[in-house]
Amino acid sequence: MGRVYLGRTPAGSAVAVKVVHREYAGDASFRKRFEQEVAAARRVQGLYTVPVVDADLRAEEPWLATAYVPGPSLQHAIAESGPLAADAALGLTARVAEALQSIHAADVIHRDLKPSNIILTAEGPKVIDFGIARAADVTAVTATGMRTGTPAYMAPEYIRGQDVTEAGDVFALGVIAGFAATGRLAFGGGSDHSVIYRILEQAPDLDGCPEPLRAIAARCLEKDPERRPTPAQVIAQCGPAGTTGIADAHTRTVVSPPGSGRVPPGPLDAPGSPSAPGSPDAETRTSMSPRGSGPAAPVPPPAPAAHGPARGAAPGGPATPPDADTSSNPPVGDLLTTPAPGLPVLLSGVGILVLAVVLIAVYLPGSSPDRGPSLPYRSIGPTASLGPTGKARTAQGMAFSPDGKTLATGNSEGEVRLWNVADRKAGATLGGRDSVGFPTHEVTFSPDGKTLAATSETGSVTMWDVAKHRRTRLLDGVNGGETVAFSPDGTLFSTGSQARSVYLWDTNSRKKDEILAYYDQEAKVTGVAFSPDGRTLASAGDDSESNLTPKHSVRLWDVAHRDPEPYGQDGPRVTISPAQGVLSLAFSPDGKTIATGGYDGKVRLWDVKTGHQRAALSDSLIASEVHHLAFSPDGKTLATPSAYGLLLWNVATRKPRAILSASAEGTGNVMQDVGFSRDGRLIAGNDSEHRRVYLWKNPYRAR
Repeated sequence: MGRVYLGRTPAGSAVAVKVVHREYAGDASFRKRFEQEVAAARRVQGLYTVPVVDADLRAEEPWLATAYVPGPSLQHAIAESGPLAADAALGLTARVAEALQSIHAADVIHRDLKPSNIILTAEGPKVIDFGIARAADVTAVTATGMRTGTPAYMAPEYIRGQDVTEAGDVFALGVIAGFAATGRLAFGGGSDHSVIYRILEQAPDLDGCPEPLRAIAARCLEKDPERRPTPAQVIAQCGPAGTTGIADAHTRTVVSPPGSGRVPPGPLDAPGSPSAPGSPDAETRTSMSPRGSGPAAPVPPPAPAAHGPARGAAPGGPATPPDADTSSNPPVGDLLTTPAPGLPVLLSGVGILVLAVVLIAVYLPGSSPDRGPSLPYRSIGPTASLGPTGKARTAQGMAFSPDGKTLATGNSEGEVRLWNVADRKAGATLGGRDSVGFPTHEVTFSPDGKTLAATSETGSVTMWDVAKHRRTRLLDGVNGGETVAFSPDGTLFSTGSQARSVYLWDTNSRKKDEILAYYDQEAKVTGVAFSPDGRTLASAGDDSESNLTPKHSVRLWDVAHRDPEPYGQDGPRVTISPAQGVLSLAFSPDGKTIATGGYDGKVRLWDVKTGHQRAALSDSLIASEVHHLAFSPDGKTLATPSAYGLLLWNVATRKPRAILSASAEGTGNVMQDVGFSRDGRLIAGNDSEHRRVYLWKNPYRAR
């Protein structure tokens, strides 16, 4: 919805100042609803809520200020230190339920309750940003037909577009209770579509959640809102919260406002605690100031003549260093590890102290800044971002053209947008009347860059003439697929489908529906890839939905010596049989290794010749499900989704070497796609949830 600044009132009180993005501020319906919701939010009073202290809703860029509470979010604390102890999780659930009581008593519904909106403090958890998501629903629903919020915490009735009541917040509380105790989401991760399906159709996964919290969470997660308990009933079921303080479970991460003179519990060098002044590595302060230049001074935005901020806090703007992202989604500094001096500025006659290093978070309506974790690896911010990539969220599919000048992105409308990488502007859109109309799943260019292939989530494959912007081929039905790849010389392409079929096609054949070869995967196909020499085709399978013994595998097919009879192919040359479904795969540039991702948050490296596992790459920051991965052109780096952006691995040492960060709030599987430009200069990550693609300079490219 906007940016968040950490500032001070004239009296010195720390506040979080939230400035609404112009795309929302220019909508009259949003402004009216935003004003109503802020007025309601100011009535909320409770021990476990954060009050709204000031606002200017008529400003050119409306803003509101809330009290600043020192401490990590629940999301950050669990990502850093693991799940809470049973008593602490039970106490947290009771106190968040009490916060909901206060919110609902003011006739407000939170609508986006989630771990990043719960701050852990010495006084207990504090719920923030209640009710604000409703204002954005006016614009979001009108434009896209979708609700705002975070899918993993949405109640079924909210997803269906039905009336939203306080029971929707109780459903989110159930997900949070399970997450606090286990570190896992009750309906899993992955794409928004898959999460929404599980919320609507499947029972929650509460394995590992201790009693009585498990029973409480289960009641909160009832599909029927009438069957869910009220917050008061949740509190009663939790019983006495016990003596275990919530903040005590993660004391090393609880911080005080910068400049307050207070020091958080634990030694200064403890993980998650602020470092001594001047000690943070300059490279971890992504985009805030060039190395050696000192802190960047904030530049205030122009104040409107008629309605300047009054009575309390006002925002200052962040400086933009060379090569920084100038879009609405800038890189983010780490407040926990980067203390900085303040700088006085005057806005409309009101003096406030704005910190030189501010907490800037680009977040969805109703969310809040998540105080970024103390990451163990070098953190690098993006140099640019492209977007929005579509009208709705969950757009998938992204690929660089062979010359690196164009980036193609799919969207939920079944279109493909071509972006000029140099100026970050949108060019042609492939689709319109020729679009299949279903969400894009993958996009890829032919090696000569003249053809682009796009698959949909319903299994159709569309070929486009990139220069003429016209459709040249359509494969659907039994001939289609959700995944596609071109051979290195571009003469062949392969498709794989959920119907367990892998097909090989002639790219230039005039017989559009005539296949060259059929291969039986015996499981839902999640990826296809050609070896660098073009002689081998690899296909990945996920058989997790089978009621029989699952046939998860990566199968290597000899396409160089294929049988001329399409359905007469021999079995695979090599079969790799992992213990779980394979969600992604990629050949190393030398063709000797295949990397695969699965459901357990690990990347496995396999010997192409023998099919034996060489290594398993594992790290606490890697995404819980690895749906995408990519080797750098030189084969020295492997990029995978992480809880905080993209994780870069050193292939030789098999250790993480850097995090490519996009925002302060880290959520699993945010990056739906990852890719390197052919020259290895740029790395792209598709944040489908926020409809943006981020570009980073590859820090390990050979010069």
